[in-house]
Amino acid sequence: MRLVFAGVFAALALRLVTVQVLSGSRYAAMGAEEVTSRIPVPGLRGGIFDRNGGVLAVSVPRSDVVADPFLIHHPAAEAAALAPVLGMSVPSVETLVSEHSGYVVLASDVASTVAKRVTALVAPGISVIPTTQRIYPAGQLGRSVIGTVNWEGQGAAGIEYQYNKLLSGQSGAKNLEVSPSGIVIPGGPTGAGGARNGTGLELTIDEPLEYVAREALAAEVRSTHAVNGTAVVMDTQTGAILAMVNVATDPTTGQVVDAPSNLASTEVYEPGSVFKIVTFSASLENHIITPTTTLTVPPYLMIDGWRFHDAESHGTEQLTATQIIARSSNIGTIEITERLGKSRLAAQINNLGFGKPTGLHFPGASPGIVNNPANWSPSAIGSTPIGQDTGVTPLQVLDAMNSVANGGVFVPPHLVRATVLPGGSVRRVKSPAAHRVMPAWVAHELAHMLEQVVRTGTGVYAAVPGYTLAGKTGTSQIPSRTQRGYVPGAYMATFTGFAPAGAPRLSAVVVLDRPDNYYGGSAAAPVFSEIMRYALHRYGIPGSPDGGTTGGVPRLIPYPPPAPAAVDTRSPRTPGTIVATTGNVTEGP
Repeated sequence: MRLVFAGVFAALALRLVTVQVLSGSRYAAMGAEEVTSRIPVPGLRGGIFDRNGGVLAVSVPRSDVVADPFLIHHPAAEAAALAPVLGMSVPSVETLVSEHSGYVVLASDVASTVAKRVTALVAPGISVIPTTQRIYPAGQLGRSVIGTVNWEGQGAAGIEYQYNKLLSGQSGAKNLEVSPSGIVIPGGPTGAGGARNGTGLELTIDEPLEYVAREALAAEVRSTHAVNGTAVVMDTQTGAILAMVNVATDPTTGQVVDAPSNLASTEVYEPGSVFKIVTFSASLENHIITPTTTLTVPPYLMIDGWRFHDAESHGTEQLTATQIIARSSNIGTIEITERLGKSRLAAQINNLGFGKPTGLHFPGASPGIVNNPANWSPSAIGSTPIGQDTGVTPLQVLDAMNSVANGGVFVPPHLVRATVLPGGSVRRVKSPAAHRVMPAWVAHELAHMLEQVVRTGTGVYAAVPGYTLAGKTGTSQIPSRTQRGYVPGAYMATFTGFAPAGAPRLSAVVVLDRPDNYYGGSAAAPVFSEIMRYALHRYGIPGSPDGGTTGGVPRLIPYPPPAPAAVDTRSPRTPGTIVATTGNVTEGP
């Protein structure tokens, strides 16, 4: 018997040694797991700023207050304590903490002060979970470009989506000791690690200019009952986008609101006569014309059974090439193109970037629609050079005009100026490489011809007192999506140009979709004038008292820019008239 007891005792002793000594650490860890709760700690998403440091998007620490009703034994008492802290009614909180569930969200995205007050209550079954909230201080301003995040805090559209990997922070975790009743044990060991904030972005956007452009565009969309509109302002030499505005008319309320997408890079439309800069630049370069070449312009032309004519009826006229582009004569442009030939016109379309990505790489951006010249219809020699049959985006139109302003050099547009590291240091982003698309002398001559568009031609409402501007109007029909041909009475109005004409610093484009007052010269040009007038004053760009060219060497816009100056934003305008051809339209005065 003694031997039996001795054997049992020895076995128990051996087991005790095994548990306490050899397996002690394992059982201790198992015990710790029973009372330890691992709480995720999110890293903050990187902020988005304008070029002057203005905050466009920022993530702030917040908390979710959650309940485990299975651990709550006195729901009425806990509801009475929690309700005033959370700003909720006692009955609503009591209903939530009484649910038959192990996880109920009582409040989301609460501030740190509220989270601390909840924690101080030491309420069984109530937990405070760290999270973040994305805030856009400027409201809807620029949201079609900045974009949004989804409920998980990940980029869902725009810049937020395009640079999601860079902006996203890295989540970590912390451990809390929790009693069996669900109360966090004060002073218990905690551990946190792995959380890392994301990298921020400094955009090229200038928030005050963005606001002015938005207000000017929205006012015109509202007054002309347009479906939507877009406006883009660019630093001529660098390609930096200073403003990119997209607004639309809400079909339900009729109110003008910020568009849900970046129409400047996603909207494809037939541009109309702004496309004539392709025709004229190619014709100058191939010595088909000079600015003073005179052509005999008849009342109309027949091409493959299609009748082409100008907005205003006229007899046979003698017009110089400069007068043709200033008046936006379809007939004169087609006559020039017949000398140029479709192969050289098609080459210039490709050369100026149409049918290709702009280099902005914005989510959902379209390269446009350019027909292979081998598939052109017999009448395309008439419709293509005047801006029909080719699909472009507003940004591509601006890129082409900016190439003229920049002495024949195509400068890819960009929206990101620098990255902002979590520690606050700023690193400039390398600008995309530029390339020449036309000889400097061609750009120079074309720029002088485009001055006459604003001085005496179809773009007089784009003028800014004290400055010489160059630009081009465009009015085009909208292709039908359900049948051949165009939508009756539906037009796109465009104006694009640059200033000052003699030493370009800023270029811009304005496009309106189906405005009542649908000429580019009377609907889009006045908006261009208002935006450019403000921008020229804001950046302190000198003009000349007589409105002549400023001369001198183009230089970069000084940043940060000076404070905005008060400017007169009134623009005279008169309704225009239009004469539609079969599938082709030109703008009137």
